[in-house]
Amino acid sequence: MKSFAKKLSRTIYVIIIVTVLFLIVFYLDKFDILKLRPITLVEQIPYEEVIEIEAFKETEFYDSMNKFIGAEIVIRVRFAAHIEPADRLPLEYKEELKRAYSNVDIYVKEIPSKEALEKMIEALADSKYLELIEDKEIQAFLYEAKLNNKKVKRIEKIFLTPESYFFVK
Repeated sequence: MKSFAKKLSRTIYVIIIVTVLFLIVFYLDKFDILKLRPITLVEQIPYEEVIEIEAFKETEFYDSMNKFIGAEIVIRVRFAAHIEPADRLPLEYKEELKRAYSNVDIYVKEIPSKEALEKMIEALADSKYLELIEDKEIQAFLYEAKLNNKKVKRIEKIFLTPESYFFVK
């Protein structure tokens, strides 16, 4: 009889624990208490927005026969940061009393020819702004920073191809 009473009490404890867990999850979902936990803020890529060009430098790659095999351009840009979710931003940023700006390096890879590189350098010298095209492949690398004691994942580098942006005068 003792083992039956032990099994019955264990079963009752398990049922009570499962019921309590179910009620906790139900009420957390019903009253939206999960919003109290911290959400990581993430900076968004500024698609179709005019971005200011600050500086650029090019790197050319040659093989052992001194034949051009490719090039890369690093463009230093500055733009106003868009951080999501906006409702979790500190108050002065939410009300736009303060603005956060990002200085990001854009790496343009896969430049196919020396002529294309020269055209891009000429266009960069003539332009002060560029825009990123949303439909094209863009890779962004983020780093963790603080914005008024809130964790924010900010854009550090953007890698793209020559077809992923265009210059604005």
